[in-house]
Amino acid sequence: MYEQLFERNYGIFSSEEQQRIRNARVVIVGCGGVGGVVATALARSGLEHFVLYDFDAFSPSNMNRQITCFSDTLGCNKAACAKEAILKINPKAEVVLFERALKPDEIGEAILMGDVFVPAADEWPLSIAALGLAKELGKPAILAYPVGVLARVSTFLPDSPYAAECLVMPYKTPYEGLKAFMDNPNNRKILHYYRTAGGWNQEWFDEWCESKRPHAQMCTSVWITGALAAMEVIKLVSGKWKPVVAPRYLKITPEGAQIARFGLTRRLLSRYVRRTEGQALLPFLMKRGWLVKFFTRMIS
Repeated sequence: MYEQLFERNYGIFSSEEQQRIRNARVVIVGCGGVGGVVATALARSGLEHFVLYDFDAFSPSNMNRQITCFSDTLGCNKAACAKEAILKINPKAEVVLFERALKPDEIGEAILMGDVFVPAADEWPLSIAALGLAKELGKPAILAYPVGVLARVSTFLPDSPYAAECLVMPYKTPYEGLKAFMDNPNNRKILHYYRTAGGWNQEWFDEWCESKRPHAQMCTSVWITGALAAMEVIKLVSGKWKPVVAPRYLKITPEGAQIARFGLTRRLLSRYVRRTEGQALLPFLMKRGWLVKFFTRMIS
């Protein structure tokens, strides 16, 4: 039956490559937008072993982008819906389900449960902390995030820089410190590229900085991000192609697609904002529009 379900894959993959895909285990934390797409795309690619985490249930605001959100799944747990979708595709798949949030002190245990780790939860500090720990544990992990109309995807390996370095967050900082940093409105304002590359309107961005709005996202960008992340997983487990490894990343906008690079400036700033004087400088920076634009160009 497996060969019948995935017959067309064998026009691309050898039997050995497809078997490696089949045998691989992926851990996905967050099964709504990006995570839901990753789970279903990998199931349709023939991967048979999944570990899924999500505490959240579908609400009407998820309908515009989350692949297993339908009128009849509103109120249902997102990880449970992803499991149901996987088993509808391949009833022989093995899915370990956690209908709860991944706790910060459980990140290492979760990473070691699979061959590839995909942190796709809305809680950005948890994902950054997880990507850093995966590097230290020697496990490949996928950074995949959509911001409005911008999609970014990168594979992190043990010899990659830390994700915090690539994203101008405090270098080698534990989860609690990352969360405090990202909850600060002044620090959120440095992400002005959400307005430019991401296409957010000013009002939404200002209210997001004050934690009054969620991320602005749309279906096409979210699904592209998830599909690219699933492809990176397939590259890793099949061995057929080379992944796009950090500091390189896939960048998709409405104007085009490219492989870009998280530059050295970001890595230096990551170390600087870890220091007290670095964080004290940010409110000064945010009061000067021209400095914000300059800073945005430096990290874009």
